[in-house]
Amino acid sequence: MTKYKPTSEEKKIIRQCAQRDAGFARVSICIGSRYNTEKEGGSDTPHLNVAFVTDHPDWDDTDLWDNAYTWRDFTKGIELTPDGRGIFDFWVYSTGSHGQLETNVQAYVEGGRLVRVDGTGTGVLWKAA
Repeated sequence: MTKYKPTSEEKKIIRQCAQRDAGFARVSICIGSRYNTEKEGGSDTPHLNVAFVTDHPDWDDTDLWDNAYTWRDFTKGIELTPDGRGIFDFWVYSTGSHGQLETNVQAYVEGGRLVRVDGTGTGVLWKAA
């Protein structure tokens, strides 16, 4: 089992994309686990790596299971698929007493390295050169 542990630079990239997409300098980032609603080509067991749950490019056969996992849970390492892929769905909240969900961003890993970060509804926020 290979785990993805983001480097300091990768964590910085994901955090900056989340901040920019949310429109806030300070944000709280949680990683969500998803499950397959149809089970064909995926798993109905929730997982933090969406690539274990579905092969659909837009995840239309999945749904959120839980978004209570913290940024620290993510940075400790998440299991990658046997071919080194990972898709991670982050829930981005504003901070403070009125903190609320602002956006979602998704990080894509291939070959054990971060290759892209997308914003929900905003498209590609960062892409490896």
